[in-house]
Amino acid sequence: MKKEFALRAMISIILLATFFYFIGIEKILNEISKTILSLFILALAIENLGVFLSAKRWQILLFDSGLKLNYKEALSFYYIGSFFNTMMPSSFGGDIIKAYKLGKKTSSIEAFSSVVMDRIAGLIAVIIIATISISFYYFLIPLNTLIISMFIIISFVILISIIIKTSLIEKLIMIFLNKLGKIGKFLLDVTKSIKKHRNIKIWCYIISISILYHLMLVINNYILSLSIGIKTNFIYFLIFVPVSQILVSLPISIQGFGVREGSYSMLFSSVGIDYSSAFSLGFLNQIVKVLTSIIGGVVYVIKK
Repeated sequence: MKKEFALRAMISIILLATFFYFIGIEKILNEISKTILSLFILALAIENLGVFLSAKRWQILLFDSGLKLNYKEALSFYYIGSFFNTMMPSSFGGDIIKAYKLGKKTSSIEAFSSVVMDRIAGLIAVIIIATISISFYYFLIPLNTLIISMFIIISFVILISIIIKTSLIEKLIMIFLNKLGKIGKFLLDVTKSIKKHRNIKIWCYIISISILYHLMLVINNYILSLSIGIKTNFIYFLIFVPVSQILVSLPISIQGFGVREGSYSMLFSSVGIDYSSAFSLGFLNQIVKVLTSIIGGVVYVIKK
């Protein structure tokens, strides 16, 4: 865990330092200093509203697994999870804490599988938003950026399909089952539990909530862009924010620091937005998420 944290911290630091060097830290600080406080607070409020919505999505997944958890508890667990996702070495650290705490009250297998399905539902939602947006407005995007965006989307569609529709993950676990011991058996049971979520009605409901949540995040990014004086087509946000979110889901940096700012710089600069403005937008987005996660820390201390 310590080695993983050190590696991911190093990646975040290198990425951020690289952008600071090439863009210029003075330019970035100048952009951030322009932030209109009222719009930043609005973005913070919307981010928290998103947590409320996500907690409801998770509660429905738990209900589908046969686990009954009232909304207040689901919300507190979700905030705690968001806090540890920010503070722990792994981007899934908060999910593990959330599932572990719930598992002590109910079924550990179902608790962990619900957390995985919650993640998958979020990825499916951003893929849907990005795909629909590109289908209608592909002509607004430079060809190179369009190709990169489509490659990222298609890669994750394949990955999700492998997890949900094939037994490849189970076969891989079986290969290493003897070495993994009880952990391997547990992972196998979680994988099998995930495959049981076949209720189409529930899935439609879950995906709908996820789409609404990620559309809120798109709007949030647009509000933050306005707060630092970026004026551009809203359509770009419907494409670039989901694509960036897919990249941030990769466990290669701390809380996506460096990856989000870098992807924003690459994507938004392709449509005429200054690198420093695009980077600052990504950084402000991260600050909003970190501030929101602090609430989870407070909830954790109170519940402890």
